Amino acid sequence: RVQTGATLQEVNDAVLPYDLWLPHQPESKWVSTVGAAIACDNDSTFGVRYGKILNCLLSAQIVTGTGEILELGHRKAHFTSSGYKLMHLLAGSEGTLGVITEATLKLEPIPSVRRVDMLVFPRLGAAVDYLSRLLKAGLCLEAAHINCKRRLKFYTHTYKQKYGRDPEIPAWAEALLAISFAGDQDVVDFQRAYALKLAKDFEAQLVEERELVDSWWTSKYTLAFDPFKQKWPDSQTKKKFGAADPGVPVGRLEEFYHKFVEVAEKHRLEIIGMNAYLEHPNSIGFSLSCAVFVDYRDADEVKRFREYHDELCKLAIAFEGTMSTFMSDTYQKAPYLELEHGPSLQYMLQIKKMFDPKGILNPGKKFPREAVKR
Repeated sequence: RVQTGATLQEVNDAVLPYDLWLPHQPESKWVSTVGAAIACDNDSTFGVRYGKILNCLLSAQIVTGTGEILELGHRKAHFTSSGYKLMHLLAGSEGTLGVITEATLKLEPIPSVRRVDMLVFPRLGAAVDYLSRLLKAGLCLEAAHINCKRRLKFYTHTYKQKYGRDPEIPAWAEALLAISFAGDQDVVDFQRAYALKLAKDFEAQLVEERELVDSWWTSKYTLAFDPFKQKWPDSQTKKKFGAADPGVPVGRLEEFYHKFVEVAEKHRLEIIGMNAYLEHPNSIGFSLSCAVFVDYRDADEVKRFREYHDELCKLAIAFEGTMSTFMSDTYQKAPYLELEHGPSLQYMLQIKKMFDPKGILNPGKKFPREAVKR
């Protein structure tokens, strides 16, 4: 049981002596509080094995907009079929239903060994097909992330800082997949060997340059950077990272990637690239980061970024997907909630009014202020 003002890293530091960990591990774990992780429903490095925060959350205490204290969830049981699953409403709620004050979290044993590898593919679709084959074979992936070729350069900035050059990646490579296996040494070795054997059927090439693999893992998980040499490119001093976070059907990832590039170029934005996080346990479910640089001092460029963001949101819905997978709705997506949810949005509004009848909790998030007051 934790107070939700604790960061995810503080929770793991506290349970480390017991050889346990909380596997919900976003890159922001040093600053992301437990409450923020629930309210924003952010991503995790290890989502393909452990899922997102709801897979770790057993129960939560909230203070509603009327000041009432409620316990939502199933105490220390791992699941329940009793009543409605009100606790699930908290994930991605952005503090609009209540202030989350305490949470009961499910911990896991720390694996003794981890092996991280990277493979390059001639296209994004081949990387997806390969992942599907690994899961079909029965392999237990701990982490899996697909980067387009553009995004790889963003994540390997630490490598360039250290060696003074870009890493060597084949010119034909259009996608890079990073995977990890964890557990007992013999099990990890077997799974890795089998995975590399299957890779030959998908025109994949193993990245032999361990410095590159370690650089990516540092960027993604440990964040142990040299001072003032973070993963953010030097241009972050001039332009900032801006992204849309849509989700699309598995079979349409490559098609959506080309649309992302097309839309970014249309709005004259410098492209960072696409990263596809796998966030559903033991299956392929994408959480996308479609990133560009934005000069926040240039009003016109900020306007073009917002237009780019809105267009990608609508496009994801047209692809039978969702406009948000880890940033939640924020103010930017609120105007399009009805486009995604249709008539069910009114049911959501009624739920909001039950928890917060005066509309005092994060007003303007999810719904316009006037909609809650009516």
